[in-house]
Amino acid sequence: MLVLLVEDETDLAELVIDYLETEDIECDYAADGLMASSLIEQNQYDVIILDVTMPKLDGFSLCRQLQQKGITTPIIFVTARDQLDDKLTGFELGADDYLTKPFELDELVARLKVLASRRHAVKPHFELDDLVIDYDLREARRAEQLLALSPTQWELLTLLAKHSPQVVSKVTIEDHIWPDQEANKDMLKTLVFRLRAIIDGPEQKPLLHTIRGAGISLRLMDE
Repeated sequence: MLVLLVEDETDLAELVIDYLETEDIECDYAADGLMASSLIEQNQYDVIILDVTMPKLDGFSLCRQLQQKGITTPIIFVTARDQLDDKLTGFELGADDYLTKPFELDELVARLKVLASRRHAVKPHFELDDLVIDYDLREARRAEQLLALSPTQWELLTLLAKHSPQVVSKVTIEDHIWPDQEANKDMLKTLVFRLRAIIDGPEQKPLLHTIRGAGISLRLMDE
């Protein structure tokens, strides 16, 4: 198992890393959110251990960033912030577990093993007709042809895939794609138009649908 520990308290980080090594768990280390983001782009981890309060990029912001990029690596928050609102925020952002400091190292290991086993039990890809999305490789193919997607197009496609065949509202899409700015209708319209041109060829079954008054859906029409 390979995990990433994101923790700015160096003494605690050393303690955790040493203990994980005794359990035959490999561990990369990042002292802040920006360093963690770079490591996650370069490596495939089984689980990410993520502190909330960190310099440069806090844990909640990093979790939100990973979600927007379609990175599905399990995350366990380890933090001194034990308020219910903080825990709910973590889970809403896609975290899989939440461990409050101080904690027992053997409990951390047990939770890591559970999350890692769940990850390997689930196929990290999505299939619809001849469309295949591989979340780990960050690739999408249709009829075995690799699709050239911009980062924003990838974010929209993976968002729709994770909710398929349900309809995703335009407000939800805008909040997900452009969380820090106010999107206008032309931005979303253009994004959907360009993604549809990539996904749905002239002789292929249409998969990307605009449902008037509701939003966007990735599905076959008979679903």
